[in-house]
Amino acid sequence: MQLKKTFLTALTPVMAASFLLAGCGSGDGKTGQSSDTPPETQAPAKVVAYSYWQEFSDDYWNTVLLAPLKKKYPNIQLEIVKPGKNGTAKLVEMITAGEVPDIVISDIGTAPAIADLGFNYDMSPMIKKYGIDLSKYDQETLNYVKTFSKSGGLITLPYSTNFIGLFYNKDIFDKFGVPYPKDGVTFKEIVSLAKRLTRKEQETQYIGFDHNSIHFLAGGITRDYFDPQTGKANLSTKEWRMAYELLSELIAIPGNRFPQDQKQITRWHNEDFYKTQIVAMIGVPNLISAGLQTVPDMNWDMTSYPVFEQYPKTAQAAGGRGMFINPGSKVLDAAFKVVETAISQESQIVISKNGEQPFMLTKETMDAFCADLPYTKGKNVKAAFYNKQNYPKHPTEYDGTALGIAYTRSLDLYAGKDINTVIRETEEAIDKEVEKLKAAKSK
Repeated sequence: MQLKKTFLTALTPVMAASFLLAGCGSGDGKTGQSSDTPPETQAPAKVVAYSYWQEFSDDYWNTVLLAPLKKKYPNIQLEIVKPGKNGTAKLVEMITAGEVPDIVISDIGTAPAIADLGFNYDMSPMIKKYGIDLSKYDQETLNYVKTFSKSGGLITLPYSTNFIGLFYNKDIFDKFGVPYPKDGVTFKEIVSLAKRLTRKEQETQYIGFDHNSIHFLAGGITRDYFDPQTGKANLSTKEWRMAYELLSELIAIPGNRFPQDQKQITRWHNEDFYKTQIVAMIGVPNLISAGLQTVPDMNWDMTSYPVFEQYPKTAQAAGGRGMFINPGSKVLDAAFKVVETAISQESQIVISKNGEQPFMLTKETMDAFCADLPYTKGKNVKAAFYNKQNYPKHPTEYDGTALGIAYTRSLDLYAGKDINTVIRETEEAIDKEVEKLKAAKSK
């Protein structure tokens, strides 16, 4: 989620540069679009794509995008520009210099910010032109993407979606004689398990369950930070209170503190699961390809992410790797062919085999999940598809800001503040920060 926060922070200095993009404006992708369908051509075309993710290697891009594109459209040359150490600043520099990329690859949750920069091409006509059957794709994700356009258009399409699961260390469960969790596990059951697994053995403090952040606990039942009518922060809803009460219950488990968190609570403890291996259960996105690949001999498994009993089979959607097109691109048709290749069944199977959740949900793509990752053999990886993904019903460009503040303020519960005070102060802090961002944006 840091991605979104960083992108939004960068909006203010780049707004002046956005006029260089043909077709900047509404976020509906209509302004600046050609009314004529781009002609088919087999002439050589170069497409430049800016990727927000520096950590993705050349081998990664070759596997998931470059090789499939070369096979399907050999006339299209794709150049992927990485941000380097400058993060979003690299994209700003490109726009300011008039070297506007044809595609931006970023988390789908950053869509409002990217649309403001002009990458707001509505791909609906191209989808129709190439006969893409959207019924094969994740409908929750599609519906979420449509909320970014006032006309219900598609200004982004992901080639993969992130998933959140519950990963557990079987050795710790075996050590203490505790039965493993199963798909469909509830938070009530997780709390019970965590109480049995949070204990000190000799000099080692074991943590029963690492929840990571308040928004993961709430994510299956609410993803909205603001009242859609007033625009003000609203974390006083029934759903948010359920999450805060759950967090308080987890905090109250004796011994439920990481050794490094005695003075100040830190957020990411993924390495304590797969490196030091003191965590029995952890609920985080994409751990299969973001940690577990480094410990092939670890005795782990996974289930679906925990749910509230009243809201079965629904968990937080953890975003996706979206592709946005510049409507002023001189190679518009070729740019879309890059997107079309990425979401084709052939590419989706490749993506699925490598441990990313495919956007296309067919038997073939789901059966392929993690097939090329030997360290997942025998694991319950299909748990990634067990829950439906819950997206914001009323997304805003300030959700990343609200998330960061909600997380930071939730830590006050560790210091003994009551839930009502924490919620009130969180709402006040969010509203104050949003006002600052709006004021800066209007200058």
